[in-house]
Amino acid sequence: MQAEPGPKDPTDAARAEFHQTIMVAFCNALRTTQLPPITVLGLVAMALGSVYQEVAEAHRGDNPCPCGWQPDPGADVEALQAALAAMIPLPQITDLRLMQALGRA
Repeated sequence: MQAEPGPKDPTDAARAEFHQTIMVAFCNALRTTQLPPITVLGLVAMALGSVYQEVAEAHRGDNPCPCGWQPDPGADVEALQAALAAMIPLPQITDLRLMQALGRA
C-alpha cells in the first residue's frame, strides 16, 4: 500500500500552477499568432513586468497593502533576473578548443 503524498509546499504548488498557466498561454499565442517563440517569450516577460508595476503600485501611496512589502525596482528586477537565469541551463562545452582560456600556465 502506497502512502498518500503529504501536502505540497505552497511555493512548489504556486510554481506548478504558474508554469501550467503560462505554458498554455504561450502555446496558444504560438498557434494563433505564428510569432517566433522568442518573441512570444518576450511578450510573457512584458506581461510579468506589467503585473509587477500593478502590484508595486498597490503597495505604495496613502493606503498601501498591509502585507508590508516595500517595492524596490532595482533590487526586485535583480531578483527576477536571477530567478530567470537560475532556470536556464548553461551551455555545456565539450570541445576544449572552444573553451575560453582563463589564464596562463
